Amino acid sequence: MEKNENASEPAAPSAASGSVTGTPTKTMSSGVRVWLVDDNDELRKLLAEVLDLQGGIQCARDFSSPDELLSTLASKPGPDVILLDVQMGDRNGLDAVRPIRSLTRRTHVLMFTTCYNPEWRERALGDGASDYLLKSEAIETVADRIRRAAEDPVPCRKRSRGPALTTASPKRARPGKPPRIFDRALERLRGLWN
Repeated sequence: MEKNENASEPAAPSAASGSVTGTPTKTMSSGVRVWLVDDNDELRKLLAEVLDLQGGIQCARDFSSPDELLSTLASKPGPDVILLDVQMGDRNGLDAVRPIRSLTRRTHVLMFTTCYNPEWRERALGDGASDYLLKSEAIETVADRIRRAAEDPVPCRKRSRGPALTTASPKRARPGKPPRIFDRALERLRGLWN
């Protein structure tokens, strides 16, 4: 199911009014175009809303699986940045990095996960991801890393070792609790609505 990105048609609703999975959330203008890939519907919606508030970032589409993303990339141009979760039910975002790179050479792939795992990070960067981010990072840090990735003219740098654009700190997920990004984002959204 897709909304039209064509600016001559009425603007699609913003993420705050509810986006449909795998579809644009806004009419495109300037800024970094980001596609979100995560199996958590609530996280995708919240992340799109919060990133859209950061300025200069537009969460143009969101997908619940790498399969949906790859299907879209096979027929449409890619965005500036794809924010890709690692663990998605029976799917693994790490397995999608190479196929994404083969479909779109100009798009930066940033892994976005709750778990700092050095082997996953090394594999992602080696397969062509531009960075490895943790969901526990402050939203301002995530937005900054998205912008910095989009400024880099060479999205795919084969790496087997070495730092990404910046090195992610080894923070641990909080067992049984949602990622801190939820806490921070909810605080901000509550502040805007009050």
